Amino acid sequence: MAFSAGVGTSRQLQDSYTAGHDAASKALSASGAGTAGIGLVVTSPRYNQEQMLKGVREALGGAPVVGCTSAGAITEDGVEEQAVSVLVLANDAGTFVPAKVTGIGADMRAAGKKFGQALKESGEEVKLALIFSDALAGNGTELVRGVLDILGGGFPIAGGAAADDMAFKKTYQYYNDEVLTDAVVGFGISGDIKAAVGADHGWQPLGDAHIVTKAEGTKLIELDGRPAFSIYQDYFGARANDFKKALSLQAVTYPLGMKSKGVDGYMVRVPLVVGDDGSIVCGADIVLGSEMYLMIGTLTSAMEAAQKTAESLMERIVHVEPRVVFVSDCVARKILFGEHGNEEIALLKLIGGPKAVIFGLYTYGQIATLQPPPHDINACDPGFYEQSISIMVFGA
Repeated sequence: MAFSAGVGTSRQLQDSYTAGHDAASKALSASGAGTAGIGLVVTSPRYNQEQMLKGVREALGGAPVVGCTSAGAITEDGVEEQAVSVLVLANDAGTFVPAKVTGIGADMRAAGKKFGQALKESGEEVKLALIFSDALAGNGTELVRGVLDILGGGFPIAGGAAADDMAFKKTYQYYNDEVLTDAVVGFGISGDIKAAVGADHGWQPLGDAHIVTKAEGTKLIELDGRPAFSIYQDYFGARANDFKKALSLQAVTYPLGMKSKGVDGYMVRVPLVVGDDGSIVCGADIVLGSEMYLMIGTLTSAMEAAQKTAESLMERIVHVEPRVVFVSDCVARKILFGEHGNEEIALLKLIGGPKAVIFGLYTYGQIATLQPPPHDINACDPGFYEQSISIMVFGA
């Protein structure tokens, strides 16, 4: 068996070591591989992180392990909250190349470059990469730009920004035996492997375009020379104050949509913090001069976006039997879906086919390289999303 994958979950809450060990043991058994090539672990921050990770590592016989905390894991069994979930991969015809960079908040783009360089200098011809970063460290768009600076604008990467069960206080990243924060971790895969990656959201523009006339990183300061929050005040009047609560249902239902020159579609931006000056802090980069729209969406449109994205990826990954459908889904979509979250997962499993495992997590930011690649990654957001679903389908 050239390429194999298996998923395991433990809902044990009393003993963190046992939870990690059980989840990893189940994943290894489900993979059908005698030895794990690498393990990807997704957990809740409520566990003793060191003990949980120790259990995973020992169950996998010391194989490389990467991962992070989340706002829930995604498996074929549904949404796993307050649990440990592990994906085990093995590949007889290729190599897994783990990498980490710490202290990323000091310079997100430089951190991305270091991560890309680690994969490039590994001596392996890496075909794809999964990366997981600290959402609270800084501008995730700059991190993605840094990776693509080294690996190229069209290099297939996917992943997400770690979460902490919506506490927005501290997230953790894992690299072998290390429990980190302010870090990016992940791995590349070399060998006879093919992948397709994409993302979408399902939201549509409402009303006219407004030009971003002042912005700094993830802060949207002015639209058409006016305070950014006026876009909500003009449309909703006194109700606009409801949008000042981060990830309120109103903000989730009516996010912003950014359209950059040369890029098809809209990049969703969610208001997280509204300043006294009317500025809006979002979770991803705001491109100066881009068009900004008020957006509207529904549970149905968000579900359809996931289905269309998965179907398009399956059409692109030809002559390969997909073995993994990796999903990074926004925590805002989780709020929107409510009790219907498992319906989205059921759709993905149906599209992936019986031999493909579903694995992923709810994140504070979704990563998927824009396809086709933009000519200038500095003039647009090249693949760090909000309120979206990113998917990578791969196999050998």
